[in-house]
Amino acid sequence: TGLLVILLCILLLRWVRQRLMWKLRNRLIVTYIFIGVVPVALILTLGAIAGYLFSNQYTTSQAREDIEAEALNLNMIGSAILTDVAPRLEKGATIQGNRIKLERDAFLKERFPGYVATAWLDGRLMGSTEVQPQKDEKLPAWIKEPRHSIVLDESKLFLRSITLRETARGKLVVVVSVPLSAELLTRASESLGVIRIIRGVPVRVKPESAQTGIVVKTIDSSDQHGTRFVGTKNDVTFEPNSTADVSAGQVPARSASWPWDPQLTYLTISPSLDWQDGEDATAFLSVTTRLSVPVNRLFSTMGNFAEVALGALAGTAILFGLIELVAFVIGMRLSRTITVSVSNLYLATEHINRGDLTYRIKVKAKDQLAALQSSFNSMTDSLQRLLLEQKEKERLENELAIAQEVQNTLFPQSTGELSTLELYGVCRPARTVSGDYYDFIPLDMEKEKVCIALGDISGKGISAALLMATLHSAVRAYEYGRIPSRAQFVHVGAAAIAGATLVSEKKPLEITHGEQSPAAVLELLNRHLFHSTQPEKYATLFLSVYDGSEHTMTYSNAGHLPPIVVSESGSIRRLETGGMVIGLFDNMAYEESTITLHPHDIFVAFSDGITEPENEFGEFGETRLIELVRENRHLPLARISEIVTQAVQDWIGSAEQPDDVTLVLARTR
Repeated sequence: TGLLVILLCILLLRWVRQRLMWKLRNRLIVTYIFIGVVPVALILTLGAIAGYLFSNQYTTSQAREDIEAEALNLNMIGSAILTDVAPRLEKGATIQGNRIKLERDAFLKERFPGYVATAWLDGRLMGSTEVQPQKDEKLPAWIKEPRHSIVLDESKLFLRSITLRETARGKLVVVVSVPLSAELLTRASESLGVIRIIRGVPVRVKPESAQTGIVVKTIDSSDQHGTRFVGTKNDVTFEPNSTADVSAGQVPARSASWPWDPQLTYLTISPSLDWQDGEDATAFLSVTTRLSVPVNRLFSTMGNFAEVALGALAGTAILFGLIELVAFVIGMRLSRTITVSVSNLYLATEHINRGDLTYRIKVKAKDQLAALQSSFNSMTDSLQRLLLEQKEKERLENELAIAQEVQNTLFPQSTGELSTLELYGVCRPARTVSGDYYDFIPLDMEKEKVCIALGDISGKGISAALLMATLHSAVRAYEYGRIPSRAQFVHVGAAAIAGATLVSEKKPLEITHGEQSPAAVLELLNRHLFHSTQPEKYATLFLSVYDGSEHTMTYSNAGHLPPIVVSESGSIRRLETGGMVIGLFDNMAYEESTITLHPHDIFVAFSDGITEPENEFGEFGETRLIELVRENRHLPLARISEIVTQAVQDWIGSAEQPDDVTLVLARTR
C-alpha cells in the first residue's frame, strides 16, 4: 500500500509539472503563493515563537527576581545575627543557659512561617531558637563562602541564606532557612499568576528520616554577660519517592481591554542547590498567567501611554496584513502582462531556432517587458554582427600567437660559453606578448665582453610589445656602433638633434663607429624614442658591459629598478648610477659607473613584475627576492630563476598576473 501511494504521488507530480505548471501564468500564481503567502506565514510563526520566548524569559525572570528578593531578606537577617553574636564571641563570652530570645522574633515568624536560623562555630552547632540539636548534626563541608539560594534538603525545598565571619574564636556561620511554602510564593508572585517550583527528579529517603532545624535566638540578660544557645527537636517524616513541588497564586482574570487574552504557561530552569553536597540541583520554575500580565508589566513605565503604544502596535500589524493582501492582488494582475510578453518571446525564439533572423516582435506597450521584446528584436542584428566579430577575433588571436612567437625569437637564446661568467634570463608575459625587454649582446668574445640589457616599456599588450621590438633593435644597433645618420634622424622627425650636444653641456656627444659606452647608448636611445614615439611612451632601461678580462662591469641605469650584486658573503650592492627614463624628455644626460665583480658574485636584474605584486600581506618586495637568491646562491642560475618566479606566482595566488615578470641572473666564476 505504501509503495502504491508513493507511485501515485510521483505520477501526480509529473502530471502537475507537465500539464498544470507548463504555463507561465500558473507558475506565477504558485510563485506568488510561495513568495507572498508562505514567507508571511513563516514570519508570523517566527514572531509568535520569538514573542513566546521573550515573554517566557521576561515572566520567569520577574518571578525569580521576586523570590530572590525574599532570599536577600533572609541574608539581611543572617547578617544582623552575625553582627550581634560575633562581637560577644570575640570578647570571650561563654555560652550558658537554655534559651535566648531574638529581637523581632514575632515579626519574623509572621513574615516567614517556619523561619529557622542555626549558628555554627568552626563546624560545631552552637544553638538554635526552637529545636534541640541532634548529636550527629554537622555543618556541610562545602560551605566556604556566603550565598543564598533555593535548597533541596531531604526532598523538600527551602529558601536559605548562609552568612559567615571569621572571629577570634573561629569561623562563625549563620544559616537562615525558610520552607519554600505556598504562602511565601504567594507573597513573591503577587499578581503575576500561578508560580510552581518543581524538583524534576524524585529523591528516595527513609520513611523514618527526620529533619532538624536549628535556630539562633539572642536576648539581653541582666545576670549574664554573654549569649546562650539551646535547641529542641522537631521531627519531620517524609514519604518515600516523593518529589518536591510547591505552587501558589492564581491565574489572573482576562483583561477587559484585550480582545484576545490567552492563558499561557511559561517554564524555565531555576538555580537550586543540593544541601548534602553543594552541587547544583535540577529544579524548574513554572508560571501560569495571562498574556496581558507580562505585557502590562513591561509597558508599566510608560504610564497612560502604554495603551496607546499597544494599540499602535496592533494597528501596524493590521496595516501590514492589508498591504500584503493588496500586494498579492496586484501581483496576480501583473502576472497577466508578464505572460503575454513571455508568449511573444517564446514564439520569437522558435523562429530564431529555425534560423529565421528576420523575425521581429510587434511591440505595443511602453514598459520594461516591452523594452525586453525590443531588445530581443535587436538581438537578431547583434547575432549577425557577433558572427563577424568572432571571425575577426579568431584572426586577431592567430596574429597574437604569431607575434608571441616572433617576440620569443627576440629574447637571447644563447650567448656562447664564457669562462668568467654565467648568464640566464627569463620573461613571463602578463598577457600574450610582453612589454619587458632583456638581451645579452656579445661584443668581443676573445676578451669576453658582453652587453647585458634589461628594460620595461610603459603600458602592456601589443603597443608595449612593438616598442619593445624597437628598443631591442636600437640597443643592438647602437651597442655595435651603428650610429644613424642625419638623414635617418630627419626621417623619424629628429632633425633638430642630429648634431646636438649633452644637456649638461660639459662636452659634446662623441659619436664614434665601434663599441659605445652604456651612457652614450642611453643618450642615443633617449633621443630616438623621444622623436619616434608618442609623448606618453617611455621606457626604463639598465645597460651594462661586462669585461671578462678585467672582471669589471660598466653600467648606466635609466630609471630602472636598481639591479643588485650579491657577494659570496651575502652583502649586496645596488647599481643606481644613471639618470631619467628614456623617451620622456629630450637631451638628457646619463652617468655611468664601473664596478669590480669578484668570483661567485651574483648579479640580479629584475622588473617591477617581481617586486610589486601584492596580496593581503602586502608586496612581494625586494627583500624577499634577495633572501631567495642568498638561500639558493649555489644552485644553477636556471634553478634560482625558477624558484624566484614560482615564489612570485605563489604570492599572487589565483589572481591575474598584474605585470610582466622578467629576471636576469649572472654569476662570475
